[in-house]
Amino acid sequence: MKIKSEIQENHLIKLDVEVEPEVLERSKQRAAKNLAKRVKIPGFRPGKAPYNIIQKHIGDAAILENALDLLMDDIYPQIIEEADIKPYGPGSLENVVSLDPPQFEFTVPLAPKVTLGDYKKIRVDYEAKTVGQEDIDKVLDNLRDNQAVIETVTRKAKEGDMVYIKLSGEKIEEEPEGNKELFKERSFPVVIEKKDTDTAQEWPFPGFSRKLIGLAAEEEKIIEYKFNKDYEYEDLQNVKAKYTVVVEEVKSRTLPEVDDDFAKSVGEYETAEALIKEITESLEKNFLEESNAEFDSKVIDKLVEQAEIKFPPQMLEHEINHFVQDLEQRLSSQGLSMDLYLKSREMDEAGLREEISPSAQERLNRGLSLMEVAAQEEITLTSEEVEAKTQETLNEFRQMFPEEDIKKIASGESLQNLVSNIITDEVTKRTLERLRAIAKGEYKEETKKKTSKKPAKKAAEEKAETAKQEEKEEIVSESAEPDPVNSSEPADEKADE
Repeated sequence: MKIKSEIQENHLIKLDVEVEPEVLERSKQRAAKNLAKRVKIPGFRPGKAPYNIIQKHIGDAAILENALDLLMDDIYPQIIEEADIKPYGPGSLENVVSLDPPQFEFTVPLAPKVTLGDYKKIRVDYEAKTVGQEDIDKVLDNLRDNQAVIETVTRKAKEGDMVYIKLSGEKIEEEPEGNKELFKERSFPVVIEKKDTDTAQEWPFPGFSRKLIGLAAEEEKIIEYKFNKDYEYEDLQNVKAKYTVVVEEVKSRTLPEVDDDFAKSVGEYETAEALIKEITESLEKNFLEESNAEFDSKVIDKLVEQAEIKFPPQMLEHEINHFVQDLEQRLSSQGLSMDLYLKSREMDEAGLREEISPSAQERLNRGLSLMEVAAQEEITLTSEEVEAKTQETLNEFRQMFPEEDIKKIASGESLQNLVSNIITDEVTKRTLERLRAIAKGEYKEETKKKTSKKPAKKAAEEKAETAKQEEKEEIVSESAEPDPVNSSEPADEKADE
């Protein structure tokens, strides 16, 4: 077999392969027999007709088509091995160049390749987010909100009140054409937030609730608002809008005091001090995770920035598929379908995949870079660690799912997928911890022995072989003097004796 290879763009390789004519001929013979088993040929039992009879009855084209399938199955693994390449996935037969001699053209996606920069010199300033009194108060206020005493009042609305309104919105267009409606009239309650509260996520626009201060039941108000040019929703950027508010009812909200009785009503706390202590510890843990996540993201950005990353288009398509599947699951949890989502955004699936592509590529770059760091740093799990973490995960699942489901999860392909995910997650976690220490300047690399540069696996094999040899020599030395005729020891060793 003759193979010529040529690296293509997008991390693909083209292979021109020529095989011996007799190899194709054998495949044609096999194909003819297989076809003859499925086609009735008069005068012969299934699969027993001679090749020339099968050829006349079925035709050369059908035999050749099936022969090529058989041939590809036979020679493709050998092609990959002899070409000495690491494929990402199955290749494809692009062209039958000729049949005399048999010559074929394949395109094979290559496994991703990452060349890291000097990641051990990455440094990023670490900013730890600390817990302040305002953070604790915010949690306490949320807990107090849940126990607020709500009463209808006849006065004008003020800060902290719950105001029930009817609201509709429309665009203020400079041109008369087009649909001005933002949304039809709807009823809902609004809590008037404190002046210093972050209202960035408030609907229908930031700071809306405070526009209701001073309104009483049955009063109406027109509110105009212009969205910023960088507003998070593109269809509202730079839009001037007009909202019509009709107040239906104003209710006061009396919040409970933060005392021991309140603490007991919230949970198993004897005192308010105990409640505040747990809130503080929980916030400290959350803030640490947030600080680490932000720091890790900056470190990975620098890691990717200085790396050279190559992967085939099939890998990107696979990642886009994951994005689409995740989106479908989120929509399903909200009672929505993908079709309805696409219609609401006036796009088709191809447009969605194109929109997703940059995010999928970014996730690939980050994931591949992390895995390359893990490989270079030799970050792995022992079999004992994998087994322990798998058991721990299954025990957690038992708290959520019936035993029948656990049996399915803990067997066959489901178990393999679970173990694979556990290994990936843990290796990623440990790699991030290593990079975090490096970027902080806190990591000190362990001194490696210069006497041996052999891979761990090879060293272990040689160590085991040495142990076996030493054991063998010990047995020989303890036995009676060996028979010179039957002894298998080398001549030079006998001479030494």
